[in-house]
Parts: sequence; C-alpha cells; structure tokens
Amino acid sequence: MPEEKVLQQITYFRELKPPTLKQYVHRRAVRETMQKLEGETGVKIDPESNKQMPISAIRAKELLKGQRAEDLIREHPEWVEDYRREQGDAAGNKEA
Repeated sequence: MPEEKVLQQITYFRELKPPTLKQYVHRRAVRETMQKLEGETGVKIDPESNKQMPISAIRAKELLKGQRAEDLIREHPEWVEDYRREQGDAAGNKEA
C-alpha cells in the first residue's frame, strides 16, 4: 500500500525590491524575444541541459546567448529611460 502524502502549507512574507537596471534590461530582452517567437509550439530535448523544454524557450536561449546587460544598455538606451520612468530613484520617487 503506497504511503499517503502529507501536505503542509507554509506562508511567508518577503520584501519586494525593484529590479536593478541590469535585471530590467535582461528581462525586457527575454520578454521581447519571446514575443517574437510566439506561435512556435511543441517541446524537444534541449541539447545543453538534456531536458525537455518548449521549442520557443530553446530558440530564445540561442538568440540571447552571449548578450550581456551592458551590451543591451548600449544597444537600447530607450530602455534605460523606460526603467528610470517606471522605477524612479532608489527612494521610490518616480518621474512624471
């Protein structure tokens, strides 16, 4: 007879911090790359991890390989302006 699984609910609080500029530009690059790959469906084995992954995720990983946040900042200065407008300064003051 199989053992019965016991579940325990764990609840905690954490402080939500705004992303750093590097995190912001990297996440934006991933988001925009994934939007371009919308419609690519299915899964296959990722040659790097040898795990099953969505085809779109494997393609995005290939397209973003080697891109550093510093390169993305130079390539897309408008993203820096968007970051400053959305996140404001460290004190939480947003520009209008």
